[in-house]
Amino acid sequence: MALAGLLLALIMMYLERHGLSQWVVKHVPIVMVQSFDTARTILGTFIGGFISILVFSFSMVMILLNQAASNFSPRLLPGLVSNKKHQIILGIYLGSLFFCLLALMLIEPGDEEVRAPGGMILMAIIMMATSLTAFLYFIHSISQSIQVDHILRRIYERAERQFKHLLEENSEQSIMTEQPDDFSPDSQWTTYRAKNNGYLSAVDADALVKLMQDDDNQLQVLVGKSYYMLAGSPLFRTRQAVDEDDIDELHKQFLIEPSVSVEDNEDLGFKLITEIAIKAMSPGINDPGTALSCIDYLTQLLALRLRYQPRAWFQNKTDDNDKNKAMTRVQIKTLDFDDLLFQIMAPFRTYCAHDILIVLKLLHLHINLLQLAPNDCQEQQALIRSAQLLTQSSEQEITQERDRQRIQTLMNTLDSSH
Repeated sequence: MALAGLLLALIMMYLERHGLSQWVVKHVPIVMVQSFDTARTILGTFIGGFISILVFSFSMVMILLNQAASNFSPRLLPGLVSNKKHQIILGIYLGSLFFCLLALMLIEPGDEEVRAPGGMILMAIIMMATSLTAFLYFIHSISQSIQVDHILRRIYERAERQFKHLLEENSEQSIMTEQPDDFSPDSQWTTYRAKNNGYLSAVDADALVKLMQDDDNQLQVLVGKSYYMLAGSPLFRTRQAVDEDDIDELHKQFLIEPSVSVEDNEDLGFKLITEIAIKAMSPGINDPGTALSCIDYLTQLLALRLRYQPRAWFQNKTDDNDKNKAMTRVQIKTLDFDDLLFQIMAPFRTYCAHDILIVLKLLHLHINLLQLAPNDCQEQQALIRSAQLLTQSSEQEITQERDRQRIQTLMNTLDSSH
């Protein structure tokens, strides 16, 4: 947007040199500023106003980031900084400021009828009105961005879109839920190590399958998505040793970055919402209402996660003309529902077991998910074990007999729901 302001200024300068102001004075004289002093006063006022708006807007952004990091989670900062609407508005300010500066440079005192760049002055007035409108929207948007409900909703919607996309992919192909007979990794396989430090953001499984099929080989990824790795730590292993040239090609299929986002890992949304809930229950903030809202969003996401089965094994594709049968070529380390539930509930058991409202809300979470989980499945057993651990932790912290009775009533409901 700032470059657009510069480009518009150059275009207007070109038109001014070819009689734009004279044409406007002749046809629409009422909108034209012809006075040298008036033009300079208007542009000077606009430049000072734009600088003040920029300072205020950047200060608001810094306050927003500081409050989000203090009250919610530092992991939210990348999402707030990358807000396209705020970037566009700040670009409008800069573009308008540059435009007014260049217009001020064209003002020349003289005795001729029109010496002030009237066309540019008129455009500067229009840009100032546009910037003030954008400023009002910026204040409204920035005040919404810091609201916890808005933040939670945004995290949930991003994770929801990711899960729905993965569910559509799973519906188009069969998913193996148990380890296939033709894939048996052991200690004899050759291990290859990571070259860089960072988080494993993505793995191109299709490319790995093709590379393994060309070599009649098999590969097992040893690190799960979003796990942090040190350079030199084991990354993957293959059934047969791989040539040096092929090793470099294999490493290219692993995206290792300094950080991860919800778009890179569908399970990261759980971590962000859990961190906000735990931060809300800290003594410095003491906001159980936010923690209760977080549990509602976690319930919705876990309900989606119950329907999603991560794909761990990948086979090479075959057609009618292919004489080779389908064979499992690649295994990717995935996070199962039991481990995910543990990562969510462990902080709650540690920091929130003393709060009866949080405990009851979490038990309702388990009951609701049990009603959605298929009977006698691994997810159902994981939910039962998690509820039992939560009850045991709460019994050590909650001493009121009436509160314990409420917990026991929900546990009885949970036992009868499966």
